[in-house]
Amino acid sequence: MENQGSGLQKSLSKWSVLSMGLGCVIGWSWIIYAGYWGSVPGTFGGVLAFVIAGLLCSFVGLVYAELTAAFPRAGGDVVFVFQGLGEKAAILAGWCIMLLWTGLIMIEAMMLPVIMTGLGIAIPKWGYLWEFAGGTVYLSYFLVTLAVNLFFAYINYRGAEISGKFQTASVFILLVAAIFFFLSGVSLGDPQNVKPLFTGASGLTLVMLMVPGFLSGFNAVPQIAEEANMPPNAVGRAVVLAVWGSVLFYILIIVGLSFSAPIEVRSAEGLAVVNGIHHLFKGSTAAAGFVTFAALLGMLTTWNAAYVAASRLMVGLSRAKFIPGNFHEIHSQYGTPYKAIWTLFFVSTLWALVGTSQVIYVGIVNVSSFFLIIAWATVIISFMRLRKKQPDLERPYRVPFYRFIYWSSCDTLQYRLSTTVYSFESKRWIDYWGNDCCSNNILNDYNLYRPVEFTRG
Repeated sequence: MENQGSGLQKSLSKWSVLSMGLGCVIGWSWIIYAGYWGSVPGTFGGVLAFVIAGLLCSFVGLVYAELTAAFPRAGGDVVFVFQGLGEKAAILAGWCIMLLWTGLIMIEAMMLPVIMTGLGIAIPKWGYLWEFAGGTVYLSYFLVTLAVNLFFAYINYRGAEISGKFQTASVFILLVAAIFFFLSGVSLGDPQNVKPLFTGASGLTLVMLMVPGFLSGFNAVPQIAEEANMPPNAVGRAVVLAVWGSVLFYILIIVGLSFSAPIEVRSAEGLAVVNGIHHLFKGSTAAAGFVTFAALLGMLTTWNAAYVAASRLMVGLSRAKFIPGNFHEIHSQYGTPYKAIWTLFFVSTLWALVGTSQVIYVGIVNVSSFFLIIAWATVIISFMRLRKKQPDLERPYRVPFYRFIYWSSCDTLQYRLSTTVYSFESKRWIDYWGNDCCSNNILNDYNLYRPVEFTRG
């Protein structure tokens, strides 16, 4: 019988917690963008862009780290903002994050067939259903999405430990793929391919406009802090490690690709990393297949993390009675918020019936970009407010020089806003595979369009 048990169980290991953050940040679109990152600013320029962006995002990550360790409760942002700014601000932040996480699951559900096709995993188009918002809805696409969505809903329903183990194994394969690609490129590639090292400030600026979006998603960790079987200060560290672990991953991919293939291959249209692997291994399907499989896992780790984070956020909102219903009820046997999980499944499955419309996709991404910024802003202000209101609050992960961190976080927020506004105004979307934007994931890149001209030949 399903009823409210004693509460969420501390069933997530330190590796599961870190993997949730890493998997949510990394995603899969590195397989496309790595060529752009290393060719437009040069190889060193691409590495530098991620180091700078990592530093900027670390300031916000440190804010989340201190608050997560101080308030390790399901809901994360909602709890932080409620403590710092009160009920109204907490409702605003909570709904922004709730719509963002839910939007991520919806995006993954509607775009899965397109992403799989782009990775070379063709899904036959049969069972025409209807046209919607400029896109065609096929039964075959819907059934594939339904199966994958049901898988994630079920493993999350059966226990956080199960979804945590899936996440850990998948992220491990992702990291192995990055190391494999880096070592293969450096040892087998041509050092002359690395040139140019740096093309100048303009190239660096272009990449810097898009990179911060690929380092978002570390705020998945605060949502699961209540279930982390580790000290609160270690949970706080996991937030920052998710940022820098992702930076390292991207750098390995950029450098590996730069050694693997000349710039004309890296900057060509298509899956840049797969093109680089083909060039390096003389058309080897095994090597390319491994990297492509890792990219698909990157998408699935985002999907899984979104289920975990969104359902725990619903728990926090329901506990505070900021949303109707008893979504905080915990399954007596599995220790999971089953009502929240199956609600997310139902909503995202219905959403898959809208098809793969680019108009809807871009609309969700655009709105989610600002939801993220609002959430970050309220959390950053709460961080400073709590330092002043509750200076003696126990902070297992106490950030040094908190005023500097606060103002630096504000600078990061302003920078993040400027990149989002620039992308809105540019109206030059990534148009890959003909009529669909490339999906990384909304937590990876709440702003998934390229801020430069990119057209098919």
